[in-house]
Amino acid sequence: MPRSVLRAALQHERPIFCGRLPADNILQTQLGDMSERAEWHEVALGTPIGQGYLLDLLRQRLPVDRVVLSLAASASGYGCTHKTSPLDRLLQQARDVVEALLVVSRGAEAVMDPVTDASMTVVLGDCGEPATPLNEGLAAFVTRFAEAESKRWAEMGLSLSVEHAHSGE
Repeated sequence: MPRSVLRAALQHERPIFCGRLPADNILQTQLGDMSERAEWHEVALGTPIGQGYLLDLLRQRLPVDRVVLSLAASASGYGCTHKTSPLDRLLQQARDVVEALLVVSRGAEAVMDPVTDASMTVVLGDCGEPATPLNEGLAAFVTRFAEAESKRWAEMGLSLSVEHAHSGE
């Protein structure tokens, strides 16, 4: 996870980390003493159970004023190389990115209160891998989706944006 995502989460008094958390607790180590005030939830957003878990977690934490979604539009974690990626892994990668974006953005929208100046930031990380056409296409989709949705969100008094984090962050 890019350091910029950790910095954004630490701006909140009680950050909640959800997703496929590394087994080696590297996030907790990076946070140091701050990890004690954070919540940690292993959630697979690519499954209906994981999506439901996350949406229920958001609902339980009402009102939500800030959501940061870290997406890696790369083949990392799919056992692929950019030259020989099997079709089933490419499709899973695309589904994971699109589903995470749609589920989290709609869930965040539903639990945010415009009075609190609520916002969602999608952080796109590059993982330091060479770009592939699928990686570039997914990143462009996420960026364009957020641009289009941000207009609708602004009408409701909410903010939606995209940031690009590079592997060195």
